[in-house]
Amino acid sequence: MNEQPKSSFWSQLKGRKVIRVGIAYVVVGWILMQIGEVTFEALKLPDWALSLLIVIVLLGFPIALVLAWAYELTPEGIRKDTAGIDSDPDPVSADVGAPKLDKNSPSIAVLPFDDMSEHGDQGYFCEGIAEEILNSLCKVAKLRVASRITAFRFGGKQADIGEIGRKLKVQTVLEGSVRKSGDRLRITAQLVTTADGYHLWSRQYDRGLEDIFEIQEEIADSIASALAVTLKRKGDEELRQSDPKAYDFFLRGQSYFAKHSLETNVYARQMFGKALEVDPEFGRAWAGLAYTYALDFLYYNTSNVNRDEALRTSHKALELAPDLAEAHVAAGIAHCMVQEYKEADAGFEKAIELDPANYDAWYFYGRSKVHEGDLKHALKLFSRAAKVRPEDFQSVILQSQLYHSLGDEKKELESALKGMERARAVLELNPDDNRALNMGAFTLLRQGNHEEAEEWMRKSMEKAPMDSIVHYNAACFFALAGEQEKSLNCLWNCLNKVGGLNKEWLMHDSDLDNVRGHPRFADLLASFPD
Repeated sequence: MNEQPKSSFWSQLKGRKVIRVGIAYVVVGWILMQIGEVTFEALKLPDWALSLLIVIVLLGFPIALVLAWAYELTPEGIRKDTAGIDSDPDPVSADVGAPKLDKNSPSIAVLPFDDMSEHGDQGYFCEGIAEEILNSLCKVAKLRVASRITAFRFGGKQADIGEIGRKLKVQTVLEGSVRKSGDRLRITAQLVTTADGYHLWSRQYDRGLEDIFEIQEEIADSIASALAVTLKRKGDEELRQSDPKAYDFFLRGQSYFAKHSLETNVYARQMFGKALEVDPEFGRAWAGLAYTYALDFLYYNTSNVNRDEALRTSHKALELAPDLAEAHVAAGIAHCMVQEYKEADAGFEKAIELDPANYDAWYFYGRSKVHEGDLKHALKLFSRAAKVRPEDFQSVILQSQLYHSLGDEKKELESALKGMERARAVLELNPDDNRALNMGAFTLLRQGNHEEAEEWMRKSMEKAPMDSIVHYNAACFFALAGEQEKSLNCLWNCLNKVGGLNKEWLMHDSDLDNVRGHPRFADLLASFPD
């Protein structure tokens, strides 16, 4: 027998002080009745007065319990108890990782499909199909979907379904396989419960490549039906009307882009470009292309070419796909790059309106606010990003940096601890995640674990000798550790060898406060064009 619901209810009674109020009420009521019994006779009140008092005391008991549940007494007076209400809580005080769905709501992880093709060269296609299904399921009301970044780490591994369920905290897993030969597809998919490995649904599709969009929709609809939830989504007409060969190149681009490195960003750009050669009106490919230029500018190379191309391609994406959240995110990043912050705000807010669960919209909106110098607003946006993607460590660790900038040491440490938990969880699933190593080093340093922190940072730099964001973070790390020369060496390395620096972020990054007075830092700033 499952006792968890009773335990949870009992905990809520105690947390809301209902039990304490009930005991206090009984004690006070009993005292009142004792006093009434002695004094009412002396005051020569009628016999029914004592009976009335007893009735009032008894009737007041359930009322007191209800009020205790709904309200709490504070030094500022009586106020409504907001426990459990999503009222935009403090970014760190609340559990930023807790999803706002009931724990008994259906939940699912979508694994990348296995590549069963003859040459084993269709991994990008298998990942792409799974990602499109995942994106459709994210739009299902009352369904919790594990994010791509965590679920896809189990792809290609002989992981036990029960283990996946425990690590990702999901009740079901969608897995499958793809055999692609020319323009012919054989796709199998099955929905499995993690508690006992029982198959809820399975199906095989033997179709042509031109039917891929229809297959993806059928699988998503079937899963929603099997889980007894309703799939409500806007039909993606732009995607369904795309040329299948252009879509194939688009999936290749997505696969490269998801790896987040300088080299794979270049490959992704080439694939999105090939998709547009086949279908120049493919709005999602234009948005993908805009992403590659924008992120190249932000992280690797602050050239005018990247800036201008990000603006051009994002404008084209908006023209062709105005209802695509990714197009507005790309436009927001592009406008941020040229310090057009009002236009950037409008782009990110429109993306959030179209897709409130879009992590990139919240995350890059937060980064834009850091560029602008509005750190308090950035904190709120990073907090929402952390809720949208409960395993994300980046948005939480950046909160720690912002609290440091604002002088709030308590919340700086709280967010560092939360970020460390998430970074370690990611590294447990994927020890090669260099971003987790690189950013996790900061949380270790803020907690006083200097030796382990330096080891993490050293490993991340060795793994990515030409990644400018890794070396910029190293500069911040060494500045915080009091090693000025190492910090400045990293900054100059970013500027001259690795790829570039973003001046606006540099000016508002409090992690570099320890080196701002150094002559070499002044020379660095002077090297930027006016």
